[in-house]
Amino acid sequence: MSDHKAQKIIFNKHPNTSKEYGGMIINDKDATNSTMIKEVMKSLAKKVMTLNVFDILNFSKPAKITSPMSLLQCCANELLRTDLLIKASNCEDPIERMKNVACFAISGVHQSPELCRSRAPFNPILGETYQATMKNGVSIYFEQTVHTPPTFNCLMYGPDKSFEYFSNGTIKANLDGLNTIRGWREGKSFLKFKDGSTLTLNNLKTRINGVMMGDRIYNYYGTLTIKDYKNKIECNIVLEDQANEGMLSKMIWGSKKCQYDEFKIEIKQVNPNTKEKELKAEGYGSWLGQIFFDDVQYWSIFEDNEFNWNQENLWILPSDSLKREDIIASIKEDYENAQIQKEKLEEMEKNDMKLRKK
Repeated sequence: MSDHKAQKIIFNKHPNTSKEYGGMIINDKDATNSTMIKEVMKSLAKKVMTLNVFDILNFSKPAKITSPMSLLQCCANELLRTDLLIKASNCEDPIERMKNVACFAISGVHQSPELCRSRAPFNPILGETYQATMKNGVSIYFEQTVHTPPTFNCLMYGPDKSFEYFSNGTIKANLDGLNTIRGWREGKSFLKFKDGSTLTLNNLKTRINGVMMGDRIYNYYGTLTIKDYKNKIECNIVLEDQANEGMLSKMIWGSKKCQYDEFKIEIKQVNPNTKEKELKAEGYGSWLGQIFFDDVQYWSIFEDNEFNWNQENLWILPSDSLKREDIIASIKEDYENAQIQKEKLEEMEKNDMKLRKK
């Protein structure tokens, strides 16, 4: 529980929230895996220092310390709260619609650290796909279009095409010192509604502290901006970077420093007469708790378990993530076979890339 002094809001947060700094504690419960991760990080640090590796995603990880799912599945899980987009599609008030879109944008960011913890997911193979549906009629499709750096494209449709969501993302990460990893997704997402409104969304950045020592804490920072071009509305969600402690927190929260998972939301609209941006709504939240606008709760992390993707009654392509032999073996905890299958796929992909260059 965290007393939010600015609005006297008490956030009920995820049990793995760091009480000292905020963010999610993702320590690996398996001591052997934790030791392996540290050894891999030491090896990686040496390569970075000798300029052999710039992006740590290019570094092949042992299957045993890799989460038994593809990066495409992780990205899909960040989009689970499609009910918020369906609700947004039914809003006649564009400000109310923006509130729901803002909640959707934040609602899924806890999924990857919660599901994967210290283990990164399997890098998708070039041409890998993932498709799924929800009981509410939403369909989603992913394809890995570039291997290095990992780049995917995504399409998601609401029931009766009440909304269309499409995005592309290039995932990057690097070491920031020997105890911190920073990650980010280049690219934008686009959200289109039946009334012709098109919104754009960018992405927050990731910071993981405690890679080599101390609690391993996963957090986000930066500004997530959502723009509605038809209605001239802009929403900004600001999360402070722990490395810049005090710079934004004093401006946003006053003298009391917030935890780094907490944020403020401002929704502004251009006045057609003055051409100035006017504040239309203000919200507060935590990506590990809830989001409030005018003391009304719009989203809670504890409602997310009601939503999941499934592949029932779908014809699944052979290239689907769930058909990868290394992931299947990893789910069964057959890590020796998972490593063999992983290396086979990586070798096949290398040969494919050579053929594409001819």
